[in-house]
Amino acid sequence: MPVLWAGSALLLGHAVAASAAPEIVFSVRKWDGEYATEDIPGGVRITPCTASIHAIQAEGTGLRQVVDLGGVTDAPGCSPDGQWVYFQSNATGRYRIYRCRPDGSEVTGLVTDEFLGSRWLDAYGYAPSADGQRIAYTVHDGSIGNVVLANADGSEPELVAPDLGYTYMAALSPAGDAIAFSGPAREYRLLVAPLPTGEPVLLTPDHPDSYAPQFTPDGRAIVFIRRDGEVYRVNADGTGLQRLTEGRGYVEFRLSPQDRHGSTDAPHLSPDGARIAYIAVRDGIPNVWTMGTDGSDQRQLTFRETPCGRVRWSPDGSQIAFVSFDGKYPQLFVVPAEGGEPQQLTHLDGAVYFLSWRPTGD
Repeated sequence: MPVLWAGSALLLGHAVAASAAPEIVFSVRKWDGEYATEDIPGGVRITPCTASIHAIQAEGTGLRQVVDLGGVTDAPGCSPDGQWVYFQSNATGRYRIYRCRPDGSEVTGLVTDEFLGSRWLDAYGYAPSADGQRIAYTVHDGSIGNVVLANADGSEPELVAPDLGYTYMAALSPAGDAIAFSGPAREYRLLVAPLPTGEPVLLTPDHPDSYAPQFTPDGRAIVFIRRDGEVYRVNADGTGLQRLTEGRGYVEFRLSPQDRHGSTDAPHLSPDGARIAYIAVRDGIPNVWTMGTDGSDQRQLTFRETPCGRVRWSPDGSQIAFVSFDGKYPQLFVVPAEGGEPQQLTHLDGAVYFLSWRPTGD
């Protein structure tokens, strides 16, 4: 495998030096030739690739590899206290969810074969709760999936609404008292279920094709996207549905023109819940924008000539990380949340694909 960088210390299995500078944890995908995906009966055909997880400080220093289990080790996310990095990997031949320390130590699988039983083949698509106590994820049997709720260490897993049908794309409310999700079960209408064992109710009965729900920090509303490419919000009780954008024209992040089945690329709420970062297409190019959570004050932050995606607010709300193509591969950038010149953090022989800020503090 080609070297991803030179002149940087590679830290694996050792304590990461304490630093006040926030880190961005991200995955790097690599493949031969042109990247391509397409829908096929029962799934998606994807160009064979590998992925591993890395981290870098927000000013562009300290690039390091965190973990590589082999296969596609991807989709990193961090616990709210920054003490764990969650990820998924198919290194065993099936996707499983793991977590490790920020230095790559204590790699632990969070989904047991005993829970999966003879039916469920894969586990992926996790979402941690705001307090770091629980996670939601999806299990899949090769045909349909089901949302699972478990403790953050993977213990006490339970299927959510197992009689409902195919569900995934789950998000937990900040108070941990509700879970929102979507899926083919109701033609991708959003549902919300009170916890621990409430009956799911439709949030968007008149709006199918609704994806990637995300609760506002106060738990009162949910932001989501639809197949039409627009950003919406709805109150957590199903009232007050509002379309926030017009002509956004963006749903999925794609790694090439041959990527026919891109990855759903959701907006991201600022830590204080006051603004939303999102991608919008203008003059044919996806760039970074922000707006108020009521759709007001829409601002274009980047004016790049190559597609952008994967917007994520920093924990203090001062910066937005994103990816944008530099040649064949998307690389990692940050831009001030109030606007300014983006800073490119990586120049890797591979694609920065998923990213997450790792909170740092006392």
